[in-house]
Amino acid sequence: MRVGGHRGMYHRMAWPPRAGAVVVALLLAGCAGAKPIPPPPPPPPPPVVQFKYETYAVQHGDTLYSIGRRFGVPWRKILAANKGVDPQNLDIGQMLSIPLHEATSLPLPPVKPPTVGPAELKPVLREALHKGKPGSAFWWPTSGRVTRKFDDPVRGFAEPGIGISAPAGTEVCAVAAGTVIAAIPDSLKHRQGWGNVVAIRHAGDVVSWYGQLDRILVKEGQNVGKGDRIGTVGASGTVKEPELALRFYKNERPVDPLAYLP
Repeated sequence: MRVGGHRGMYHRMAWPPRAGAVVVALLLAGCAGAKPIPPPPPPPPPPVVQFKYETYAVQHGDTLYSIGRRFGVPWRKILAANKGVDPQNLDIGQMLSIPLHEATSLPLPPVKPPTVGPAELKPVLREALHKGKPGSAFWWPTSGRVTRKFDDPVRGFAEPGIGISAPAGTEVCAVAAGTVIAAIPDSLKHRQGWGNVVAIRHAGDVVSWYGQLDRILVKEGQNVGKGDRIGTVGASGTVKEPELALRFYKNERPVDPLAYLP
């Protein structure tokens, strides 16, 4: 009787089949009505590293490796930023574009005082510089004949500038107002490379570069006006006859000077 009584009690406590189905249905309905968990947001894109470019004039003893250490930039990046540069044959006064991150910019080292060459100074009329357009943003640096055009080959490489033939000692003037950022004398007696070099930074992120000078008549940090005398025409191992090598850089990139001159 007890056993039977217990069985009857267990039967009375067991859920009927319909009640179990209702519970399962409620559970399923609850899962179906739950809001899905949204996927995690995609990771943000990597930051774009913005580089600025510093124009640097090669000095005696420089190599791409030493220049890279000075600015904290791998030398291969400097090579990639300067098309046609021979890393085994850097010239004193050669201009390089150094790709700098904003946080790695370092001051340029001081340069030696400029030297003076022996050629007799030959002044140039201002009319020969502005070609009848004194209001032009840029003037010619000297009088003479254009002997090399932009990207003409020099020693097997495209030269990012022009050549202006003029007698040794002919006055060379600033093409526009600006600040002298380099005044580098040629310390080599055989005058290889680009000889004495001057570079001037102007408004609008323009840099003018003057190579193969016989004299340097300005110093680094000096402010000059348009048409002010900065040196004289000379020659170096690059050419046999006196010639001014002129380059323009816009936003640290070489551009054709003839596109700016009157």
